[in-house]
Amino acid sequence: MGIFRRKKEASYVDLHNNAVIKYRRAARTFIWAGIVNFVGLIIGVVQHYTIEANADQPIPFYFCFGLNDFLFSWFESFNMPIALFWVLASLIALATTAGAVLLGVYAAMGKKKILIAMISAYGIDWLFLILKSTLFFARDGLFGLFINLGIHVIISFFIIVAVYQFYNVINIEKRFKDIPTVAEVKARQEQEKKESEEKENEHQS
Repeated sequence: MGIFRRKKEASYVDLHNNAVIKYRRAARTFIWAGIVNFVGLIIGVVQHYTIEANADQPIPFYFCFGLNDFLFSWFESFNMPIALFWVLASLIALATTAGAVLLGVYAAMGKKKILIAMISAYGIDWLFLILKSTLFFARDGLFGLFINLGIHVIISFFIIVAVYQFYNVINIEKRFKDIPTVAEVKARQEQEKKESEEKENEHQS
């Protein structure tokens, strides 16, 4: 009966393509992390100066990288001119966003060194998040901490998925390395057919 039919085994191409697609999607999460990092700066400004109208209070940068949030919080403690603060904050946000986007783009191409660099960069960002949360907990409280942790956990999850799928692709390639592809089988059959025809022609002549 059809209910007991054996499930067709996935081919090398299907398994390989599926793993590659999942890897690329997961690696590209870092591109979105970079974009959200810059948008986080804008959100912090809008929330601070318009929605809450707390121009004299610390600015929330919950959606930024831990490095950015730490540096911005540190700059605020210096009471520097507001224009200088925004110049520095904008340059840092642009630099870290550009770096994250580039890492995400090249990591999605399957470059192992870039993937390692992306993992290392976000590992360092976790350290800055912990440092910032420790030194500036009083200004942000549990609300800011939970948002920062939540975003970092989500991005870290996708980085772990990217690493898993990267090695999954390698394992699939190793597993099927001795199994000929459809194109190779077809080429071999055509070659054998050609050789058979040549022998037959020689025999007839």
